[in-house]
Amino acid sequence: MSTHKEYALIAILATIAVVGVVPAFAQWQSIPSGTSNPMPSENIPIPLTVSTDKAVYDHNSIIMVNGHVRNPYPGQQITLRVSDPSGSIVQVSQLTLDNNGDFGTKLTTASPLWTKSGVYTIFAQYGNQQGTSAKVQFTIPGGGATSCDSNQLAATLNDEVYCIPYSISGGTVLSGTLSVASKTLTVNIQADDDGQITLSIPRSILDSKNGNNDQSFVVLVDGEEKDTSTETTTADTRTITVPFTAGTGMIEIIGTQIVPEFGPIAALVLAIAIISIIAVSAKTGLRFMPKY
Repeated sequence: MSTHKEYALIAILATIAVVGVVPAFAQWQSIPSGTSNPMPSENIPIPLTVSTDKAVYDHNSIIMVNGHVRNPYPGQQITLRVSDPSGSIVQVSQLTLDNNGDFGTKLTTASPLWTKSGVYTIFAQYGNQQGTSAKVQFTIPGGGATSCDSNQLAATLNDEVYCIPYSISGGTVLSGTLSVASKTLTVNIQADDDGQITLSIPRSILDSKNGNNDQSFVVLVDGEEKDTSTETTTADTRTITVPFTAGTGMIEIIGTQIVPEFGPIAALVLAIAIISIIAVSAKTGLRFMPKY
């Protein structure tokens, strides 16, 4: 097998092993929040701009991100990387440019990874060109890493808290826990009357799959399996409504996938390590496979 084929095989395996893209970010061009057409310094056109519709959001907001590339090339994409106030990466996205070089997307601050308060940064990278990059910052004040809104269930997993939007009638939500071992969300309630609870569960927290296809959650009400629940789905969320009777104390929602033990930062570190190995081996002639 030729050296080029070996590197190609390693690259394919790296792509399969790590979901996402790790961009190489160069020197940043800072763009103020809410500015769609910032003025370039010294009348030099800015090759890439990125902006948000507001400068301040809460923990349950939709962020409108827009940007423009001055000289777009066919087939190239924009990579967005969002970091929280501590510098941890909370989201990575790939966006396609339109014919005018414009791009846009929506981000939600209700994601379970966006729990910290403070200044967040969106970095944008276009292709592999040095200097073709930009950033914009916004603020999420108040709250904290362990704080959920009043209409969100604070589901605990070890020392982490994941916020899950919910509504309930006929009772009160007392607490929630996640179990990696059983892939279960347990909700403890006080049911004074017959009612129902609706939970909008992010797929990043709990999901249920059969291969690549969705399958229904298994629902236990006080330990007994029930088939009276209903579900609706989006690309990011699974909303489930579970009826209950007066006196019910516990609802368990069982899936097949739960919050990964290795978070997004670990995945990105793994990707960087794999890419670095490939780059070093290409320069030094280091071989990973025997030559026949």
